[in-house]
Parts: sequence; C-alpha cells; structure tokens
Amino acid sequence: MATTISDELAENLTLLQRRIVDEGRQVLIIFEGRSGRVMGRVINEFMNLMEPRGITYTHFIPEAIESPRDMLKYMAREPAKGKIAIYDRSWYSRIVAMANEGSELEDLYELAKTPERYLVSNGVIVVKVFLNISDETMDDVAQKLGKKRLKCNTFLTDDHIDPKKWRDKLVMPLIAATNTPYTPWDIVDVQDLDVCMSMVVHTFIDRVIHRLEHPYQMRPKTVDARFPNPREDADLTLEAKSYKSELESLSDEIARLQLKLAESGRSMVLVFEGWDAAGKGGSIKRLVRSLNPRGYYVVPVAAPVGDEKVHSYLWRFSINMPKAGHITIFDRSWYGRMMVEPIEGFCSEEEYGRSAGEIRGFERMISESGGIVIKFWMEISSQEQLARFQARQANPVKAWKITEEDWRNREKWDVYQEYVDRMISATNTEYAPWVVVESEDKKYGRLKVLRTVRDTLERELGD
Repeated sequence: MATTISDELAENLTLLQRRIVDEGRQVLIIFEGRSGRVMGRVINEFMNLMEPRGITYTHFIPEAIESPRDMLKYMAREPAKGKIAIYDRSWYSRIVAMANEGSELEDLYELAKTPERYLVSNGVIVVKVFLNISDETMDDVAQKLGKKRLKCNTFLTDDHIDPKKWRDKLVMPLIAATNTPYTPWDIVDVQDLDVCMSMVVHTFIDRVIHRLEHPYQMRPKTVDARFPNPREDADLTLEAKSYKSELESLSDEIARLQLKLAESGRSMVLVFEGWDAAGKGGSIKRLVRSLNPRGYYVVPVAAPVGDEKVHSYLWRFSINMPKAGHITIFDRSWYGRMMVEPIEGFCSEEEYGRSAGEIRGFERMISESGGIVIKFWMEISSQEQLARFQARQANPVKAWKITEEDWRNREKWDVYQEYVDRMISATNTEYAPWVVVESEDKKYGRLKVLRTVRDTLERELGD
C-alpha cells in the first residue's frame, strides 16, 4: 500500500534536491521512532520521491555497535557535498539501548550532541524526525499494511527494536535535552500514513530551505590548555640498554597480547605524530613485526585527495577505524588539523579553534565503543633532526625521504613548538592519552613505544 502526497509537494522536494546538488550542500535526515515497521515504510516512500543518485541510505542497528568501526559509521556515512544522507536510526537508538542498560542519562545527552555539533560546524544540515506512534496505532497500521510482521532474526527484520524500551519517561526527556537550536527535533504523530508522509516532506523542505538561507553559526571555540603536557618532562639523554634482547622479549609479549585482544573483542587505535625524522616509521616497523597481519592495518596519512575532499575532515579517519579485535595504526593523523593546517593556512582560524573539542569528542566515541587509544609524540631536538636530515640526503637509499617541504617545515621549528604544546595540552585526555617518546636515541624510542603498547594492553585486558 503506497502512500500519496500532492504533486506540488513532490515537485518542491525535487527542486530542493536539485538546489542541494547545485550548491554542493550536505544534508542529513535522521529518522527515529518506536516502530521499525512504520519507519521503514515512511523512509522508503520518502526515498522514492527523490532522484536515487543523490541520496544514500544507512540502517543502524544499536546492538551491533561492537567496535570503533561500528561506532564511527555514524560519521563514515555522512553525506558528501551535493548529497542527502538518510539515517534509519542513529546514535539515538544506541543511546536508548545504553540508557536501558543503566548508563547515566546526563552523560548520554552530551554524547548525543557530540556528532551533531561536529556535523553542523562542518556545514552539514541536520534534520531530526521522531515518528511518534501509540501501541494502538501500531496495531492499526499493521492491519492496514496487510502483511505479517517480520520476526525473523535477519538484517531485514524491522522489529529488532523493543518498543517497550522507547518509553515516554526515557525518550521524551532525551528529545527535550537534545532539541538544540542547531539540530531541533520535529515530532510527527503517526495516525494516518498519508498525512504522516506529507508532514515529513513538509518538515524536511522547510528545515533545509531555512538552513540554506540562514546558516547556523556555532559559538566560536578556542584551543585551551586543559591537561598536563608530558613534553615538559621529556629527557632526551635517555638511551637504550640491551636493545636486541628487550626488543625480542617485548615482541613476544605483544604477539601474545594481540591474541588476547582478538579474543576480548576490543580494539586498539595507535596514533604516531612527531617531528620529521623523529622515528615514526622505524617504531611502527618494529611494532608490527611482532603482530599477525590479519589483525592490524597501517594507515599512512597525507593531504586529502579524491572523495576525502567532499567530506568533513574527520571522515577519512572514521572509515579506517578498527573492527572488533583489530588494531589500526595511523602514521600521522587527524592532528594535522592542529599543526600543519593552521600554520600553513590550510584551515581557517574558526576551524582551528574548534578542532580540540571536535577531536576530544571523536576520540571519546572511539573509547566508548571499546577502543583503546594511545597517541605517541616522537620527540627529538632540533640539532638531532638536522643531523638526520643531512644523513638521509647523503644516503642514496634514503634520500627520497627528505623533501623541500621537510626543510621548509624545519625553518618553522619554533612556531611548530607552540602549536604542538597547545595541541597536547588540549587533548591529553584520560581516555586518549599522549605518550611522549624520547627518540634522540632511536633504539630507546622504539623500545618505549613497545613497552607502552604492552603495558596498556595488559592493563586494559586484565592480564
């Protein structure tokens, strides 16, 4: 049984989609509600009113959030420029599930706002629709649809959400607490499906046109020091002792702990940042030699290309998060937004100002989904960097590693010092700590990285 809306309303929706494409805007509409069956019907009818090449659809199952890759799908599926993304459930379904498991509501409210602030700040227009339906209406609609309700345990079932968990005493306060000026809720009462569809389309058109013509300006943020800066205690005179024997011992222990990580279902995210020639590549190489390649992936990060340019800046990192039991190693990372980008003018002052808050929220989402996060800052002196640059340049095998950009960055050493200290002090959280690795002696730095990984896995996995 198909629903009907007026021809004029359908034409207005088509014209709006064309405008979104022409202006290269990003639009996200989130559907939530008690009845998966009603949501599925409304969403399908809504999608059929538009040009399919301009929309993406994602169904999120809250019980399936088991890893950072699952959690960050909320960001990985964001709309590209000129596209409309449709979310059939979202982080709100996950939050309702967490609330029913006993999590603190105030913390959950803040968790809900994290991705929304990020998306709106990065130019995404967000529309949130809650399809409100009573138990009686659910039964009535089921009869009108004329089909048996699906109860099989497959990805096609639309009843995996228990309507009883979406009780008014939980959901309505959640909606009230997250009904923000930048992402307001629209509650659509479901009595008649035709009327419901018309209201959904009207709401979508009105909300998107308003935001196209009146963009919401988030309050300016700044990068403030909030946490201790471990760079202040770095001792560059430290040297390795018994390097080969300790390297072998640590490798064996990490190999054993990787198996335990896989069994636990948890994940690990390792971030390597630091001065050019500080030993990021060498440390990563010594770390992964002890790992099973089936359980890790290394992500080298450079300037954005291709699809990365039509999404927000955290998108390309969200799509590379680890699955349950896996390890992702980032050779450079999202922290480019807090160092090279503001220094070289690749981001605005406003974008830099809000970067610390967005990154803290991003890393919290990784942690909330079972991810173990460690961020390494590889520390060397300016004199040691110069010596390594000159050695690379003189070595035909390693000359490719040194570029004109490396020399230009070196001239800005003092400027980078200020940005690095600000970055670490603003993002050195308990759930995603910075570890400063003294790498004046390369071997000492490599061993410290391996020791840190081993100790963290032992602590987190209860070894």
